[in-house]
Amino acid sequence: MKRKKRGKKNVLKELSIGRILPNLATLLALFVGLTQIKFALNANWEYAILAVVAAAILDVSDGRLARMLNACSRFGAELDSLSDLVVFGVCPAVVVYLFALSKIDRIGWVVSAFFAICIALRLARFNVQDIENVTTELSKRGYSVGVPAPAGAILCLFPVILYNAFEMEIFKTPYICLTFSVIASLLCVSKIPTFTIKKVHIKKNSYKVFLLCIMISMSITFIYTWKAFSLAIVAYMISILISNNKAKKILDKEYNNATFDT
Repeated sequence: MKRKKRGKKNVLKELSIGRILPNLATLLALFVGLTQIKFALNANWEYAILAVVAAAILDVSDGRLARMLNACSRFGAELDSLSDLVVFGVCPAVVVYLFALSKIDRIGWVVSAFFAICIALRLARFNVQDIENVTTELSKRGYSVGVPAPAGAILCLFPVILYNAFEMEIFKTPYICLTFSVIASLLCVSKIPTFTIKKVHIKKNSYKVFLLCIMISMSITFIYTWKAFSLAIVAYMISILISNNKAKKILDKEYNNATFDT
């Protein structure tokens, strides 16, 4: 009888608030992300985009919260991955299909499904690398392999954002949405090195300037929301080209050093 009581006490200790909060944040991200479909069914494209942006913010915060509370677990990691597949894979695919791709019926559905599948492949690759603790010279320097799932979802939905920003029917053209969906899909499963925010460090002497820039950016985004989002996405696409070029230089340097040593 004593052994059973001890077992129950151990279970209760594992269910502390600190361990539950990160998983609650993940489930909240899943709930918010799923509302993309609800808004899309009502042709409320603005709120559909805001839902995926809010889910992306929650997706970043749950990991940080887990590390702060020392509540990292394999269960939390798997839950986060499954949530990401739904929020940044399945839901954006449905949204862009309802937005424009449904006009080309079967081709549109195949492209939407292709995007969701590529997100699944990207997350599976990330999980395997995480479990096997795979590190490379580029990962040590703050590079990610391919475009992360949240960024891929935003790129897929870029025509919807442009439509909200400029209210031009051209952005509802099925083949424009198809092009962005395919590009986003391929970038997610590609091995192109991309910058990650997680390992970006701000110097102490630049901290105040950084905060000022953030406040100005937030103010501009509040006034010109969709145009600011569009500009941010264009800047991110440019950063992919820059990161790819810098990564090549790093790899070439490492290769030359290794050849010189031998």
